[in-house]
Amino acid sequence: MLRAATAIVIGVLVVSWAGLPHDASLREHMVGVRMADGHVLLVSPVEVTVAEWSLCVKDRGCSHSPKASDLPAPYPVTAINWFDVNEYLRWTNMRRGGGLRLPTREEWLWLGRSFIKPKPAPLFTDPRLAWASEYGQENSPGGPVRPSAAFSTSPDGISDLDGNVWEWTMTCAVSGFAGKQAGYCPAYFAEGAHEAAIPVFERNPAAGGCATGTPPTHLGFRLVADE
Repeated sequence: MLRAATAIVIGVLVVSWAGLPHDASLREHMVGVRMADGHVLLVSPVEVTVAEWSLCVKDRGCSHSPKASDLPAPYPVTAINWFDVNEYLRWTNMRRGGGLRLPTREEWLWLGRSFIKPKPAPLFTDPRLAWASEYGQENSPGGPVRPSAAFSTSPDGISDLDGNVWEWTMTCAVSGFAGKQAGYCPAYFAEGAHEAAIPVFERNPAAGGCATGTPPTHLGFRLVADE
C-alpha cells in the first residue's frame, strides 16, 4: 500500500515537472532535503527530461539536440556534455527565476547516501596501478534509458539516483583547478551507481570516454537550488 502511494505521488511530480511552462519558477516543485551540515537544498525529484531540453532547443538556448524520445512518458535527457549542461543552465535561469545549478559532488553523495555501497577491496596494492584498482568491480546498471522515476526513490523523495543515468556534478575531478582556474577544469565528477570522472566534451562515456573508473551507461543531469 505504501509503495503504491509513493509511486502515485512520484508519478504526479514527474508529470507536473515535465509539463510546466518554461517561464515559470520550478522551486515550488523541488524537494527540500536537509543536508549533512543542516542547511536545506532544493532538489528536482527527477533528472532534466527530454521534454524540458526540447524547450531549450526550441527557444535557441541549447545548441545540441540529442535523440528525442517519442514515447508518452517523461524520459531523462541523455548524451549531454558539460558545455551542453551550462547552456541549459544559462537558459533555464533566465526563465525560471535564477539560482538553479548542478549539485556538488558532496551534495550528490548525501542525496544518494541510502544507495551507496561499500567499495570492494582493491585489485592492486601497487600505487602505480591505483587508477585501475577498482576497475570491473563497480556496479553499472545497463540497458536503455528508462522513464523518469522508473528506479528507486530515496527516503528524501528523490528518484533515480540509483538508475542507469549518471548525473553531472559541479565538482572538478582534477586538483589545481580552483578560483580563476576553475573554468579550465578538464573533467568533472559524474555520480550514479559508482563515481566517474568525465571529460567536459564527452557525451557518451559508455563508448570509452571516461577519464577514470568504469564508464557510465548514460549521462544526464539534475537541478538543485539553495533554499
